[in-house]
Amino acid sequence: MFTNVRFPAMLVGLTMIVAVPAAAQDSVKVTSARVYEGQFRPIQQASGGIGMRGSQRVFGQVKIATRESSERVKVTLMINTSLNQLEILNWSVNSGRCGSGSVPLMPIAQFQGIEMSTNGRGELDIPEMPLSIPPNSGALHVNVYRGGTGLENVIACSNLKLNEK
Repeated sequence: MFTNVRFPAMLVGLTMIVAVPAAAQDSVKVTSARVYEGQFRPIQQASGGIGMRGSQRVFGQVKIATRESSERVKVTLMINTSLNQLEILNWSVNSGRCGSGSVPLMPIAQFQGIEMSTNGRGELDIPEMPLSIPPNSGALHVNVYRGGTGLENVIACSNLKLNEK
């Protein structure tokens, strides 16, 4: 008489395969979203005369949302200025606080430009952007540049506050 020993062995094997993903799911930790938010403030810039400094009228906000397991972020940025001409402003995310002169987290050329309208308003709504913000990055800020990408070209800055979601 022939007994099929393969069938019970296959059932045991399938049971183990099915059981592994269930156990693995329990050990996977769901990470919470990190949201960085801030309000823009104007930065004084050198103007015409010796020693004179002035600033643009600037206000707006920025929100950057990420997940710990992802190197991609969602960016929402709105800025209003007293500039009344069509132009593209550069921006960057930097470590430290406004005015620190720190290096951006990635090259400024990789940040999508802010298209400004003739009413002085610019907006960005980027659903997915490649930017890695380490979970323990400390203080962060966003610079907005006009006429170059040096610290002297910063017209607005926003210190970002971390909100765990």
